[in-house]
Amino acid sequence: MTRPYTLHHVPGQHLTFKDREQIAMIYNQNLRQPAYKRLSLRELASRIGLPYSTLHREILRGRIAQPVLHQDKEYWEYSEHIAQDHIRAGAQNKGRGMRITNLIASLLAIKIKNERKSPAHARKELLAEGLPFVPALSTIYAHINHGDIGILHGETPYHPKRRTKRCVTVRRAWKKPYHLSIEDRPDLSLRDEFGHWEMDTMVSGVHGKGGLLVLIERKTRFYLIVKLRRISQLEVLRALRYLIRSGQMKKVLSITTDNGCEFLDARQIETLFSKINACLKVYYTHAYAAWEKGSVENANRHVRRWYPKGTDFRRVSVQAIRALQNFINSIPRQILQGATAHEAFLAVA
Repeated sequence: MTRPYTLHHVPGQHLTFKDREQIAMIYNQNLRQPAYKRLSLRELASRIGLPYSTLHREILRGRIAQPVLHQDKEYWEYSEHIAQDHIRAGAQNKGRGMRITNLIASLLAIKIKNERKSPAHARKELLAEGLPFVPALSTIYAHINHGDIGILHGETPYHPKRRTKRCVTVRRAWKKPYHLSIEDRPDLSLRDEFGHWEMDTMVSGVHGKGGLLVLIERKTRFYLIVKLRRISQLEVLRALRYLIRSGQMKKVLSITTDNGCEFLDARQIETLFSKINACLKVYYTHAYAAWEKGSVENANRHVRRWYPKGTDFRRVSVQAIRALQNFINSIPRQILQGATAHEAFLAVA
């Protein structure tokens, strides 16, 4: 005589919601039978086709109290929904627990959200303050991605967005015959020589005429910002002259920039730096190829974190621009072995 299996349950596998529905129907029907007809839990497990221990744990997991009509009593039924919710809640608690304390989490949230610092910068400051149990940077990012410390992925300094490709008609930019292309520049991919700079401008919003001239040294990532009253060749030359006189650009071997109208006069720029380096060359990237001067483009995102697109830079004070420059150069960078751009610049300048 074969055993009357009710569930087609494979040993070693978890119970499904359909299995729990059948258990609820059979167990609750048996519970409503008179006492002399009611099967024991062990007999019921044999009828259903489950081990006794499995059925016993499942009944305890989904118990719910039901009142007895016209009596001040209650009995326990089995609810498949309560058991399933219990399983789902337990599944969310799987894995290793949080390796970050509430104090560290709150301090990280303040430094990243309010002070607009990167997780690496915030972690270095916590270590400098002597706080115990500061987790590794990978652990901090794991908790941010998991949403454990109240910081969203979009609140970190750099959060790339997915962009759909658009069909754009590329126009060839007009180029002067004496302009040097980036293809003529020596190979600087190793970044082992100090003095090679990248240059760019950041424009104001639609109704603004001002802007910023930004430069970055490729080896040390030292970042310079100068406020412009308008985007023009004369303003760019004035800003470069100020940087030379103030001693912020003591060694310049080459400058790589784009084909913007404010940078078209390469001879004037080379003449301006002739006292520092008579062999200075200005190289131009290809049209619509901003990645060819990726260092300065990557650093510009720090400025946009404080002054998003649409900002009128004429209303931003020079003191605020200098404070922002000092803040960006004080960010510890992994590519510099934890040193800041300012420290790396002073070490080689």
